[in-house]
Amino acid sequence: MKIKWYCCTFLICCICIGVWVRPVAAQEHAALMPRVLNAGDSLLIKELYLQGVQQKASGQLTAAERTFDKVILLQPDNHAAYFELARIHFEKEDYASAEKSAVQATKLDPDNKWYWTVLLDVYKKTANFKKIAGVFGELIRLDPQKESNYYDKAYALYLDKQYDAALTAYDEIAGKFGKTEDLYIIRHQVYLAKGDRRSATAELEALIATKPANSKGYVLLADLYTGDDNAKKALALLDDAGKTFPDDPLILLAKSDASLAMGRQKQAYSLLQQAFSSDALDIDTKAGVLYTAASNPKRSPGAEALTGLADLLVEVYPRETKAHAVRGDIYLQMSQPEKAREAYLKALDINRYIEGIWPQLLQTELQLGRYDDVATHGKEALSLFPNNTLLLFFTGHGFLGSKRYEEARSYFETALNSADEGNVPLLTQLYSNLGDIYHALDMYAESDVAYEEAIATDSTNAYALNNYAYYLALRKENLHRAAEMSKKSNELEPDFASYEDTYAWVLFQQGNYEAALTWIKKAIGHSDTISDTLLEHYGDILSRSGDIQGAVIQWKKARDVAKALGKDIDKLTKKINERQYVE
Repeated sequence: MKIKWYCCTFLICCICIGVWVRPVAAQEHAALMPRVLNAGDSLLIKELYLQGVQQKASGQLTAAERTFDKVILLQPDNHAAYFELARIHFEKEDYASAEKSAVQATKLDPDNKWYWTVLLDVYKKTANFKKIAGVFGELIRLDPQKESNYYDKAYALYLDKQYDAALTAYDEIAGKFGKTEDLYIIRHQVYLAKGDRRSATAELEALIATKPANSKGYVLLADLYTGDDNAKKALALLDDAGKTFPDDPLILLAKSDASLAMGRQKQAYSLLQQAFSSDALDIDTKAGVLYTAASNPKRSPGAEALTGLADLLVEVYPRETKAHAVRGDIYLQMSQPEKAREAYLKALDINRYIEGIWPQLLQTELQLGRYDDVATHGKEALSLFPNNTLLLFFTGHGFLGSKRYEEARSYFETALNSADEGNVPLLTQLYSNLGDIYHALDMYAESDVAYEEAIATDSTNAYALNNYAYYLALRKENLHRAAEMSKKSNELEPDFASYEDTYAWVLFQQGNYEAALTWIKKAIGHSDTISDTLLEHYGDILSRSGDIQGAVIQWKKARDVAKALGKDIDKLTKKINERQYVE
């Protein structure tokens, strides 16, 4: 869980807008029995109602729904039947029907709190905060001494961005139940949401004046001062707070944030070290501080400090899997993959059953080009967590990196079968990878199908467009479509050397040597490290453009690079010796 840079996130809300359905006990069902209209239909209605309850209890929701519909047909003002229908619709996730039935139940019997409760469940599920506030108003009417309902109503108004109404509701709470420390903090949050920083500041200053029992008010007020470019005032406030709350780690974190705002990185690091050494700060909060700082370079003590804190974390928690995993994450974000790998391996050595660490390890090893390690660790992970799509994906890449195409194919195909259909980026990548593998296995028809699927899944995936275009160009097939796809990939990701090289090669195969020369020069200009393939293509295009001398120069450069990499240079040597392009 990521947290605010200077401290843990404080829960300003008093409820969690979630979904729950309170089970109705048997005695409550008895209380909800329908009123008897007359002696003639009383027994029938009771029997139908109980039948519906039994059907619902046994999971026969559709049958129960029909039964309660019959009850309502016979007795249109049967509020208990509407209530049961509302619960059935809710379970079937038909929230519109559930709302309609629940509303009818509350109209027929507005003093039954369970009817309002099921309506509340519907509004929570549909995030209808405006109506949630209204329902809590009714619950307050029914139980005016239940404090939580007042907080729930106020919070619903806050979520509905009715900030003035929320503040009024919190005033009502203060008047009825007394103004607690949490109320000051909640009101400060509402004022911030409203954009009224002055009033938010006033609330926290008032809280501090009451001599609060903890440091939250000081920390939040210091954050406001720091955010208003008054870090010096924030530090003064926190120094004062330190006298009342000595060694409070949240104060240390807040002081580090203010120090960073003033450009005092060494001081900030020292304060963070003190906070990280404190047992009063839990490991999750420390991890959150690290993640937040790593993701915000402008307010960070620096890479060396962050890795130092990550090291300190494992010193404090040497047998905590999470500490080593966090250390790995921080080193990876600081572009030190070897150290990250070491940390992930240590974490898994402590507990190999933490599923989320394995993909991090495999991804890091891929970054390091340790393909055999990826394959080995991937298989180990999959023995523990079979059919994990991400593990299959990375393991496949391990085999692909080692050019073990058949094994890579097996993992990618299995990953594709287990992938979430809604995960478009992953599906596109899997289809693209299979396109690469099928091409390497000379399964050209299958390769084309895989690329078509990738593009159909995401028509803006430049990787798939580029690779498909390049392989078509190599085979001299469907060059018009190859040109369209390659052009589009360059529009999607301009100035990318690999994609520019592909477009040059497609144009070359089409016989458009002038345009091909323009694009190969762009590719060379945008390439950090010029590959032998790029140089060879440059030579090929120059040769077809009539510049044999220039072509030979580029072929010789390509041969030197290829030779250094241990590649086959026979074809390049033949081009150089014969001073002409060779297919």
